[in-house]
Amino acid sequence: MTIRCFTNLPKLAAVAAFALGVLATGPARAVPISYEGTLALPATVSGSVGGNGWESETAAEVDFWRFSGRAGDVLTAIGTRLVPGLDPVFTLYFGTTSADASLFLHDADWGGLTYLALADDEVVVGAGPGGDPALTGFLLPFTGNYTIAIGGIASAGAGPFGYQLQVSAVPEPEVAVLFGAGLGALAWFGRRKRSAERTA
Repeated sequence: MTIRCFTNLPKLAAVAAFALGVLATGPARAVPISYEGTLALPATVSGSVGGNGWESETAAEVDFWRFSGRAGDVLTAIGTRLVPGLDPVFTLYFGTTSADASLFLHDADWGGLTYLALADDEVVVGAGPGGDPALTGFLLPFTGNYTIAIGGIASAGAGPFGYQLQVSAVPEPEVAVLFGAGLGALAWFGRRKRSAERTA
């Protein structure tokens, strides 16, 4: 009978401990994007975000809002800091997502979202780093759901910092004028037809 001696016992024990650890904890769990809510336009909402989460693409420090829009609507979205240390910024995407938060990209398509625009420093503020973001006169290209991701880019600290977000979307003025003119023409022709019937 031959007795074998295991000289690599410490290495074998380390491998076994690692395997048991993996089995006990399981694979890393995905954390899906969580929306703060759905905006019924026009809407004004508030929340708090991390100081640099948008810039570092850390979704847990960014707030996601969804809203419904129509192709041709003119969007106005304004982010306002409620704390001087916040430097807010936001991205507009077409679509909504439940993708893993690790996929978040602040200036590209990701998780089924189509990147549309970025707003940063359009409104000059007196206190704090940078300016506030504003997207005005933006023509929505599609009918459907949209996502706004708002966070911090170069804030004075880690936060959390408070913000306010105002969003509205109205029909494009030219479209509204044409629509109104069309309704007016229909009413005029209807009146003329009724008048002609009474005369006859």
